[in-house]
Amino acid sequence: MQYQSLKLNGKNYSKDELVLLVKSKLEQNKLSEYERSLFSFIKEWLALGITIKLKTSGSTGVPKRVTVRKEQMIASAKMTCKYFHLTPKSNLLLCLSADFIAGKMMVIRALVSGANLIVVEPNGNLLKGLKQKIDFLAMVPLQVENSLSGTATRKVFENITSVIVGGAAISHSLEKAVSKSRNKVYATFAMTETLSHIALRKLSRKQKTDVFELLPGIKIKRDKRGCMVVNALKLNDNSISTNDVIEIVDKNHFRWLGRYDNVINSGGIKIFPERIEGKISKLIPNNRFFIASLPDNKLGEKVVLVIEGMAVNKVNEVRNKVEKTLSKYERPKDYLVLKEFIETPNGKVKRQETLKLIKNYL
Repeated sequence: MQYQSLKLNGKNYSKDELVLLVKSKLEQNKLSEYERSLFSFIKEWLALGITIKLKTSGSTGVPKRVTVRKEQMIASAKMTCKYFHLTPKSNLLLCLSADFIAGKMMVIRALVSGANLIVVEPNGNLLKGLKQKIDFLAMVPLQVENSLSGTATRKVFENITSVIVGGAAISHSLEKAVSKSRNKVYATFAMTETLSHIALRKLSRKQKTDVFELLPGIKIKRDKRGCMVVNALKLNDNSISTNDVIEIVDKNHFRWLGRYDNVINSGGIKIFPERIEGKISKLIPNNRFFIASLPDNKLGEKVVLVIEGMAVNKVNEVRNKVEKTLSKYERPKDYLVLKEFIETPNGKVKRQETLKLIKNYL
């Protein structure tokens, strides 16, 4: 099996040295959670088996286990390394848990490219005090927001050559902030079954676009519902049917419209919640929220806005702003506030589970 030596935090480890390092680390009682996840994954990678077990986040359904071949993970890493020109001279920063595919793939990219993998705790201030020049980094939106909120960390962020952002929706306000960044920042289109991202959307400066570009070797089409079907034989043995409604621009580009399972049919009009959320995200900068639907005798389904942790006296203020921004059919009929949303282990909002909390009180 190839790719079993790793440059970790500036030190080169052969396979044998890596085995000893992993053994030593995992025997420590006080090893941090993120380090235990990292070294447990490296141990699994170095084992004799040809497959790796992955778990999905569960943001759109019940979390599940999927098994993939190591050679498929290598193929995915090679695509990314080629696209971003990652070499043994590059520095990659791992600031995500290796429990999930995004973190695992950062490790594989370092193994494949020979790049130096710098590991930091995946917290809100991960760029604070960082001295090394970073060439490539994967983040979730909250980490990007935190990095841009301080003068010192913003400077570090903008000195990173390429940043990919995924794992959750990117708000309008964050897109606006990132669009001013001097470096290259991309939104990812990814899923566990395709071993991280298969397409990228440019967010920064003059390259900013609402269209995703497919990585080489990835082919897509639409099914009868208008949802994406992915053909990526190097990454998955079968075509992958998704619930992502898309508009195909050409063979290499598509525009994401929303999730099929979130589409609202209100009075015969199809409404994509994610598009409404993008329009009003700048109006609700300090609270998580989402657009959903509840049964309605007249419309079949009515649009509702669900907000987390907002003071009741602020809701009318939000309502007035939203009414002026959205069209007649997009405007929520009800504004509902919950103390806390239900989320997955890695912080994604579980819409349907959260909505059930509301239905239980109606």
